[in-house]
Amino acid sequence: MKKPLFERLRPVPLTKSVASSDACIYFYRAATFLGWVPPKARLHRWAYLLWTCTTMVLGLVYLPLGLFLTYVVHFDKFAASEFLTSVQVDINCIGNGVKACVTFSQMWRMRRINAMIAPLDERCTTLNQRQILHKMVARGNRIIVFFLSMYLGFTTTTLFSSVFAGKAPWQVYNPLVDWRQGTRQLWEASLLEYIFIGIGVCQELLSDSYPIIFLSIFRGHLAILEDRIKNLRSNPELSEKENYQQLVDCIKDYRTIVQCCDLIRPIMSATIFTQFMLIGIVVGVAAVNILFFTTSIWMTLSNIIFIAAICAESFPLCMTCELLIEDCESLASGIFHSNWMDSERRYKSAIIYFLHRVQQPIQFWAGAIFPICVQSNITVAKFAFSIITIVNQMNLADKFRKEG
Repeated sequence: MKKPLFERLRPVPLTKSVASSDACIYFYRAATFLGWVPPKARLHRWAYLLWTCTTMVLGLVYLPLGLFLTYVVHFDKFAASEFLTSVQVDINCIGNGVKACVTFSQMWRMRRINAMIAPLDERCTTLNQRQILHKMVARGNRIIVFFLSMYLGFTTTTLFSSVFAGKAPWQVYNPLVDWRQGTRQLWEASLLEYIFIGIGVCQELLSDSYPIIFLSIFRGHLAILEDRIKNLRSNPELSEKENYQQLVDCIKDYRTIVQCCDLIRPIMSATIFTQFMLIGIVVGVAAVNILFFTTSIWMTLSNIIFIAAICAESFPLCMTCELLIEDCESLASGIFHSNWMDSERRYKSAIIYFLHRVQQPIQFWAGAIFPICVQSNITVAKFAFSIITIVNQMNLADKFRKEG
């Protein structure tokens, strides 16, 4: 029997064993496609390195540069809606370049986290704990598929809506093919642009999905840890020494989770700070395009999907960070209400130490300035309304139409 294409999107049966690293399978597949995971074989590494350089040059150099060159060479041929669609993509490409460079250079942190978190999988002994682990693995792979669907939805709708209108979708500067020469040249140039944008989208996919995937893994292990704490000193066959050792193992596992959070914190700080700086501008330009310039329903749909994709780059992560703080609070409550009242002195001392550590929630910051939370995301998104207000009050839309 053939396996389904997206078999990892559903929790596998509890009779099968899974690992936390399985939550990153689709993530690493996308990274392998982009040339971010070099093979071990030396001969293959050189060929793979060439592909890595190709995708990095196309996505991080040629794409934003090509969009900018189009403004210089063909600015007078742009319609207002086309220009704004191209600008919002170009601004996002610049931010994507920063995020992709940071993510690519710090891939070793993710591999190290996978290695550090692996021993915690062996602690999942009960049916409930294994169920949490299996759901966590499926959730991680669903995240990457969700982001991929959202981003490819934008690029694909933009491609067809533009081609059917007789124009190249993003009008990236192309010295080899001029899409204005005929239908065949239009399709050739549009498909080349789709490939270039697709590479940039995949790079952004990895930069935006990795923090949610790994934070989901941390949340899953915190839930497993809370379940283990509830079962402490519930087995009458265990001695106090064995109960104490189980508590020590729980403390060590929590420390491992915190160390993994510390390991991913620098890369998250840089990429999310960049995203916060861009989200208000990009969403504002897209909203202005929809409200004042877009006339085609397909272009409107494309811009709406683009706004949804931009919001999806930050909002789910902000929500996940807040849920992680709530998980820490729930874990502290579980420790306090565990069966420790009639335990020996050293067990109580360990409980107090553990409770003190857990009461310091795991929190992430963007550039050591903004806490990564829903409120911060709303604050930066409000800048989009400021752009719409400026365009409306200064009557820039009408002036731009008249000049065009």
